[in-house]
Amino acid sequence: MASDSHFYPLLAAILVLICYIYYLYIEKRERAEDDNWKKRLNQLFKPQEEEKREANLLIKKDDSSEFFFQSKLQKIEGFKEWLQQAGLKLSPFQFSAFFIMLGLIFFLVLHIYINLPLIISLLIGIVFSFIIAWGGVSYLRNYNKELFLREFPIALDIIRRALRAGFSTEKAFEIVAEQQKGIIGNTFKTICDRMRLGENTETILADMSNRIGVNEFRLLAIVFVLQRETGGSLADSAENLSKVIRSREQLRKKAKSLTAEVRTTAAILTSLPFISLLLIYLSSPKYLEPLFTTPVGNNLLIMAGVFLFLGTTIIFRMTHKELY
Repeated sequence: MASDSHFYPLLAAILVLICYIYYLYIEKRERAEDDNWKKRLNQLFKPQEEEKREANLLIKKDDSSEFFFQSKLQKIEGFKEWLQQAGLKLSPFQFSAFFIMLGLIFFLVLHIYINLPLIISLLIGIVFSFIIAWGGVSYLRNYNKELFLREFPIALDIIRRALRAGFSTEKAFEIVAEQQKGIIGNTFKTICDRMRLGENTETILADMSNRIGVNEFRLLAIVFVLQRETGGSLADSAENLSKVIRSREQLRKKAKSLTAEVRTTAAILTSLPFISLLLIYLSSPKYLEPLFTTPVGNNLLIMAGVFLFLGTTIIFRMTHKELY
């Protein structure tokens, strides 16, 4: 039973975490307002060099292949893009600060209440916060991508029918935004809103491709840009892309059913050390005391944790691979 003196440091840490989260929320709102004012000022007082650059882009270049290789649809992968793909409206600093504070609270709980050594508690707190953060972002990214790919062929069919009915590409995007809900509807609604504001189409599609992180949507964006520059049938491209996505989805389900036994075996092997440790602790708690009370036991516990983390990571990467 922990004493009252052990309760106050934990309560202080929780209060600090709550105040820090509230401070980040206020700071984010003020930063958003400042960014909006900066954008408005930049639009009113645009530098002459930027105007000259935009004017030069209107001049048709002789080498069309070089022009296409200089496209603005650049693929950017980073921590900021991962958070956007996961649907988290947090900056990398705010996300990192939150999980650092969470690991600190977990460290204090282990060190003060369970009386674990300082180094062991610190390592467990770091690993705990890292695993929770990385696992949560990875799960949300994969979930959003699967949800997007599940509904994306329907959006492509709508685009194909709208184009063959005589509507423009922008109007086809608006129809998708009106008829589709969820992540597909929000994506195309954002594209249409930014197009109405007069932003560059290539910049919009490149930004949305990086936010979503789905290669199929990036392919549609590239086809759309090429169609605007050189002409061609976007309806046929949308139809072929829809067929490819549906075929890949069938292949992915087949591979998932065939590898179900392997993934189940990997899950059992990964959980066995934790289950064994729990059963030993419940049957004879004093049997595991040397691991936490002696220097040799602490070193063995650290080595076991490192090897267990590496083995779990390797097993996870071997059993969960994307299909190309």
